[in-house]
Amino acid sequence: MCAKAYCVQAESTPACKCGGVLMGEEKMFQPYFLEQMVNMMHAPFYIFADQKEMIQKFGGREIETILFEKNPELVQNAFSKKNKEYPVILTDKVLVFAVFDSGMAEGAIMIAGPVTIGRLSQETLLQLRREYKLGRKSGYTPPVCPLDKFVSGILLLHWHLTGQKLTSAELWQKNQRYYSATVNIQNRISQDIFMRQENAGLHNPYEQELRELDSIERGDTEALKRSISETYEGEIGILAKDPLRSHKNVAVGNITLASRAAIRGGISVEKSFSMADSFIQQVEEIDNVPEVEAFKRESQYFYARLVNEENTRGGEKQNVRKNPLIGQVKDYIFNHLHDTIQVSDIAAHMQVNPDYLSHLFSSQEKMTITSYIRQEKVRRGENLLKYSDYRVQEIAFYLGFCSQSHFARVFQQIVGISPNEYRKKFGNRKKWKMK
Repeated sequence: MCAKAYCVQAESTPACKCGGVLMGEEKMFQPYFLEQMVNMMHAPFYIFADQKEMIQKFGGREIETILFEKNPELVQNAFSKKNKEYPVILTDKVLVFAVFDSGMAEGAIMIAGPVTIGRLSQETLLQLRREYKLGRKSGYTPPVCPLDKFVSGILLLHWHLTGQKLTSAELWQKNQRYYSATVNIQNRISQDIFMRQENAGLHNPYEQELRELDSIERGDTEALKRSISETYEGEIGILAKDPLRSHKNVAVGNITLASRAAIRGGISVEKSFSMADSFIQQVEEIDNVPEVEAFKRESQYFYARLVNEENTRGGEKQNVRKNPLIGQVKDYIFNHLHDTIQVSDIAAHMQVNPDYLSHLFSSQEKMTITSYIRQEKVRRGENLLKYSDYRVQEIAFYLGFCSQSHFARVFQQIVGISPNEYRKKFGNRKKWKMK
């Protein structure tokens, strides 16, 4: 350990090269903490002296050291953006960094990263290696850290360094000054509104959108069809310069709004969100505008049909306003469909009395919790029989049934035919996309 009290030096690191630069005087920093941050965030951490020389690293690979050496502008940019009050989040192409100056010794900074917030395609990786002078054969692949986890790690480290607590909202608000898009937001909005008023005319009426969402919330596919078919003078907004990208962006917005309307209509939050994730991913795979439009509309109909099915028991529409606990029960079941689910487990998770929960659910859903569990497991089984090649035995165990015969018996009771008959009748042997 360096003689200066504020130096950080991992046990495996050679003697300190600068005499200690990490923390201010009378502060001790434990390398153990940064080592655990590396494990948590999958991000390397580097300490740079005021001469912009790397003097410490945690979790960093040799290839990342080479990246900084061959691209000194990255470190120069970090030093130019350092701020004593809060961490600064920087991006360079697809790489993301965080710069820490607060809590550091005079003239020193810490850089967290580089990471990417999602996995990169092979084409992007090759381009990245070329642009950072690493060579096509270097094999460099940045570590992946989702943005929310990266931000949480940054906030935790800032607190550890300074004792100051920041929220994620405060962090982004303070970082706005470093992003040209946020700095210029008001000017760009004024320009875009002016150009639209001059060239594009009016948007579609807001009331029409409300009618669409209300139809989904009520599970009324006929009303949804009428709303979609309305004629009006307005136009769909232009959300990107490329027409395909613009229509995809509109579809993403419509699907997101439909998922929220479905939740208001009684669909489980987790189920609705998971469906939206799937729908949006499928939109991204489409390569032409007409198919995007057709898929967007079918997604809306899908939600409306699901709401109608969810809220219709015994052929009668249920109009009772549901207790919020009902949604929590459905969320729990949706997240544990692959397990053996007991009512007592749900009640314990929600910290309510099992008998009260059972009575509440039965009175509002017109079926017992156990029956609902079976119904949802069979629904998932139908999808697997339609769209996967799993054997019936595999599906039975996948859904938490004790045996294939038990699954077949419950399936027959609910659907009316056996799993094998169902697959012969409806199976298409294609990769399944829904639910």
